[in-house]
Amino acid sequence: MYTAQNERFLRGWECRRGEPLADVPVDPPVFAGHPRVARSFSRAIAHFVIRVFHNREAEYYEQANDAIIRNSKFYIENTDVRDDRDSFYWNIGEICRAIIHYGTLGDEDPGLVSSEAEKIFLEMALGYCNDMSKLDDANCEPKKTWRIYESENHHVQRDSALWQLMLLLIRYGYGDEPLADGGTVKTHFQAWTDFFTTWMKERAGRSMFVEVQSKVYGVHTMKNVYPLYDFAPTPELKELTGNFITLFWALWAQEQINGIQGGGQSRIYPGSAVTSKGENLLWAWYYTGVGEFHAPEEMEYVMLDCGYRLPQIVVDLVNNPEKRGTYTIESRPFGKAAPDDLFPNYRPVTDWGRIYRYSYCTPDYILGTLMCPQLTKKGWLLISSQNRFQGVTFGQMDAMVLPIPEPDELHNLHSTIPTVGFNSYWSEQAEGTLITQRCADYGAPMRVFFSGAGDVRANVTEKDGWYFSFCDNAYVAVKICQGGFIWEDDAYVPGQWMRCDVATTPVILETANTSQYATLADFQDAVTKLAPTWDGAVMKYHSLYGHDFVFVTDADSEESTIDGEYYVKKPDFSAKSPFVNNTWGGSEAKITFDGQELTLNF
Repeated sequence: MYTAQNERFLRGWECRRGEPLADVPVDPPVFAGHPRVARSFSRAIAHFVIRVFHNREAEYYEQANDAIIRNSKFYIENTDVRDDRDSFYWNIGEICRAIIHYGTLGDEDPGLVSSEAEKIFLEMALGYCNDMSKLDDANCEPKKTWRIYESENHHVQRDSALWQLMLLLIRYGYGDEPLADGGTVKTHFQAWTDFFTTWMKERAGRSMFVEVQSKVYGVHTMKNVYPLYDFAPTPELKELTGNFITLFWALWAQEQINGIQGGGQSRIYPGSAVTSKGENLLWAWYYTGVGEFHAPEEMEYVMLDCGYRLPQIVVDLVNNPEKRGTYTIESRPFGKAAPDDLFPNYRPVTDWGRIYRYSYCTPDYILGTLMCPQLTKKGWLLISSQNRFQGVTFGQMDAMVLPIPEPDELHNLHSTIPTVGFNSYWSEQAEGTLITQRCADYGAPMRVFFSGAGDVRANVTEKDGWYFSFCDNAYVAVKICQGGFIWEDDAYVPGQWMRCDVATTPVILETANTSQYATLADFQDAVTKLAPTWDGAVMKYHSLYGHDFVFVTDADSEESTIDGEYYVKKPDFSAKSPFVNNTWGGSEAKITFDGQELTLNF
């Protein structure tokens, strides 16, 4: 049934056969006051270990066992590095998998992992679980599963590492070992199992993640859900996990063209913002064939080793943008901070997150944003408001137009230019029209990126104060509503930014398919007839699609409207589109496409 997926998975395993273990050092600290970073050191070991044993590369068995011992001893001897967010849990799951499959009690080929390597690994595992597992953290009360430590992907990585390590400890007879927080390994394992069960149900029914649709961090989070599918202690948990993974990929599938993801996102750093490559695209090739083959390099071995396969309806949804046609996608993710929110312990408001996420999708381009009120920086979870992404993505790699303010903060000890911004913009969108402005308390000016890819920058022309471009079968027009701009090169990829003279100027984007207009000149004529009008700080605009926008530029105001309604909606659904639908808090998600239907039960 999944022949094509299995063949691509096999290619992933085989492409690195015979490669020796890379000698990767432990890195210096990334942030002031933090310990050294062993992520790359451990990733090289974990990938080597799982690949060698899976491929039965006997010439490397001894080296793989020595690597397990070396990695385990490092964390036993350096608990400060072990307990820091940037090292231990990123790839420990791959070694867990190797022992589950190939240890002395292995379920595939027992004895490939030596008893000595097992022993030192289990010593390390017990120490970590003893020090890090807290029963209150594993509280499965629904609202408490929304408590987030460090960030969404970090939190899930840590919790999943604990679950996987305890699974192994129980298998090897350590289930009755007492832990420092009270109870035994078995007690804690059951608590974490219950936690993840509720965690998945909550997110499936409430627009998924706070780090919304992040092409950088989404798969970092999902990688740690996959073990629950393979090693679930009950059939019910396995089914729930499979449905959750399917929903994640279905939501991505409907909002991409040729694997290039569109729509409003969070935590998209400057280099990632102006390129189409993301972890989702890298994984998606193995499931769907979209994009290009790449050798496993970051987290793909978890996917390759997992028994999960993507249902055909989602594969078809990915690969048929013409059949999808033109449509909108709506959701309402969490993001507003509760009064007890305090970094790094994030606490979202859980009635609804004050974000109305909206995308306009066509076979040739996607325009999307996160519509939200103009709260102060402290009003949002930092992982929600960090480096929010919006704009137009086309069906060519790296081809895009992005109205995103310039970053205003340094990221870490090694930063030399700002790459981080929090709560940078607010926007209104209806169909193919987007209006956006830098938020009042943000510290850097508005910019608009035109990519070199797809000749988007090369195709720019000006008429009556509008700047037009096109890519394949899509047109885009940009208007800087106040002041002028200068062109600046991007620091990462070919392309240029319009850097606005007036930092708080609104920017209007109009988009259309070439099929809607006979020529570019016809599109230009239609757009240049449109003009915003001003009444003090209030801008009014009648769009190309016939919508009336009221845009209050100096305050957060419910007088900012689209067709007379406040632009931030509180819909009664978690996800809504022609293809993926789920009511708010609902226990079923329905996927529909091309005569096929799949109901996911949560």
